[in-house]
Amino acid sequence: MVEDKFVSGFPSNQNGIDCFKDIWYSRFPGEYQVSAGECSLYEDPRMEWALQQLEPTNLWDVLELGPLEAGHSYYMEKHSPVRSITAIEANRICWVKCLIAKEIVDLKRSRFLLGNFLEYLRKTNQSYDLCLALGVLYHMKNPLELIQLLAKSSDRIILWTQLANSKQQNEWKAVELNDGDLNITGYLNDYGKGGDLGKFIGGIENYAIWMTKEKLLEALHYYGFRNITLGAEGENQFGDQITLVATKA
Repeated sequence: MVEDKFVSGFPSNQNGIDCFKDIWYSRFPGEYQVSAGECSLYEDPRMEWALQQLEPTNLWDVLELGPLEAGHSYYMEKHSPVRSITAIEANRICWVKCLIAKEIVDLKRSRFLLGNFLEYLRKTNQSYDLCLALGVLYHMKNPLELIQLLAKSSDRIILWTQLANSKQQNEWKAVELNDGDLNITGYLNDYGKGGDLGKFIGGIENYAIWMTKEKLLEALHYYGFRNITLGAEGENQFGDQITLVATKA
């Protein structure tokens, strides 16, 4: 028990990483000399491309949804002059990992909140100059609600998401989503018992609705994001994916 609670060795950043040994996803930049995960979220080309489409200033306040392990928060701080980043994470383990990462990479303008970002967006009156929504839309049981809430809170979003491909459209249950004059067919991804696994980093529900590219763009346009710039598209192990920047003006 004592060995689990205390660290007897010399203080180091790796000791912080090892609090959650073997369940890190992100690879830290080499200068920090820690061994964690393998995903390049701290040096993410999607973020590099997206920031090239925008011109962030030191007056911008940013809202980030699902920061995971603070990789994109780090990228914003290191590669843009934005004034603040408010990052909301529902997964307790991921939230603590964000705090560990914040200490390791010395983030100064990022604050990490533990809770459901949907509840925050439903209740806040705060407006943001930019919202980061990478890896969250395809974990929503109602993706239209998230897009609507993002449109209420900001005129600019950076979005990366999985999309329903032809195979998933044929195999998954079709679900109708409606809001006013907007009618969307989505496809139900049932997590089954996958959501109970310790390394699961998806949404807080036991299923999610995936959209096609066509319907995603239609929904963004409906909620006021009339200028959409598409970045990298293609396939990964889960299916189709897309990166985009959407603005209202």
